Amino acid sequence: MRIILFTGKGGTGKTSIAAATALRTAQQGKKTLVMSTDQAHSLADCLEIPVGAQITRAADGLDALEVDMAKESEKAFGEVRGYLRQILDEKQRGQIDAEEVLLFPGLEELASLLRILEIVEEDAYDVLIVDCAPTGETLSLLRYPEQLRVLSDKVMPLLRSITSAFGGLISRRTEVPKPRDAVFTELDKLVKRLSVLHEILTDRSRTTLRIVMTPEQIVVREAARSYMWLSAFDYGVDAVYMNRIWPEEALRGDFAGYGALQDRYMGQAAEHFSGLQMFRLPLQEREIRGLKMLAAAAEALYGSTDPAQIFPMEEVYTMERDPSDGTWYIQIRLPGASAAEIAIEKDEGDLLLTVRNESRRFHLPDNAAGRSLTGWEYDGQILRVGFAYGSGR
Repeated sequence: MRIILFTGKGGTGKTSIAAATALRTAQQGKKTLVMSTDQAHSLADCLEIPVGAQITRAADGLDALEVDMAKESEKAFGEVRGYLRQILDEKQRGQIDAEEVLLFPGLEELASLLRILEIVEEDAYDVLIVDCAPTGETLSLLRYPEQLRVLSDKVMPLLRSITSAFGGLISRRTEVPKPRDAVFTELDKLVKRLSVLHEILTDRSRTTLRIVMTPEQIVVREAARSYMWLSAFDYGVDAVYMNRIWPEEALRGDFAGYGALQDRYMGQAAEHFSGLQMFRLPLQEREIRGLKMLAAAAEALYGSTDPAQIFPMEEVYTMERDPSDGTWYIQIRLPGASAAEIAIEKDEGDLLLTVRNESRRFHLPDNAAGRSLTGWEYDGQILRVGFAYGSGR
C-alpha cells in the first residue's frame, strides 16, 4: 500500500490538496482511501458528502474516513485509563470528573495514527492518503514512538519491579491500587504496535510526507522548519505544495507590492526545498469543494504526473568510516538550522541532538554506540558527528 501523509500550517489548503490527490489516484484506477486525522475535520466539507468514523464511498474507487479520536483512544488506552480512573475515584471520592482529567494531551491524536496501522493490516487499498493535523501537532505525534520506546525499555521494567514488591496497594498511605497485569499488557501491546507503525511511516519505499504551504513569509518559514525536523526524524519528504498563488493579472496597480513579496517568498521556498518536487496551484476563483472542483485542482496540480509515485529524496541519516583513523561519522541531513543553535551529546547508546527548543534522540548502531563522541561540524545542510575509541567530548 502506498501511503502519503499531508501536513502543513493550518489554513494552507492541506485538506483540499489531500482530497484532490486522492481523487486523482482513484481516477487512475488505484483503489484509494482518504483519511482525516485532524481533530478539526473538514474532509466532509471538502468532498461535500457525509463522512464519519465509518468508511464511506466518496466516488468510484475512492473511500473516505474521518477518524473518531475518542473511540480510537478508548480502544488503544482503555485499560490504562481504567486504572487511572480507579486511582482518581479512590483519592477524590467523586469530587472531580475523572473523564475530564483523563483527557491527556496528544493521546487521542496518537490513537488516530494507530488507525493507519489497522488499514495497512487490512490491506484493502492501493493508496492511503492521510490529511494530518497542522504541522506542530503532527511533529509531536511522530515523536511518540521514540518516546514510548524509552518507556518500554526503561520505565516499564522499573514499574514492574516496584509493583511486584507490594501487595494490593502501591502505598497503604495513599491507598493507590497497584496496576493490574492488563495495564502492563496493554502498554506492551501499544508500544509494539507503535513500533510497527513507526517502521511503516519511516519506510521510504512506501510512505512519504508532503508539506503544503502558501506564498507567505511565516508559512514558508514554518514549512522549512517542518522539513528540517521531519528530516531529523528520518521521515521521507518527497514533495511540497505551493498553494493559492495569486496570478499576475491580479497583482497590478495597487497590488504590485504584494506581487513582489509573493515572488520573494516563492524564491525562498525554492531555496529551502531545492531538492524536492514542488507542485504549484494558483488561487482559485472559488473555494475548492466538491468532486468537480477537486478534479480540476488535481489536473492543475499534476497534469500527466502520477501523484502516487515516490519522488526523489535525499538520505537523512548515513554512516561512514574514515579509514585513516577508524573514526565513524554519522551524517544527519538538517537543512535550515545554524551551528549556534545545535547541541550534541551522547547518552549511553543514544545520540541526543538539540536544535533551538527541540530535541531528537537517535539510537546509535553498534559501531558508534561503544565509542566516544569526538566532535561535530555543520555546513548548513549536513550535520556530521564523529565517534572514536578513547577520550571524547
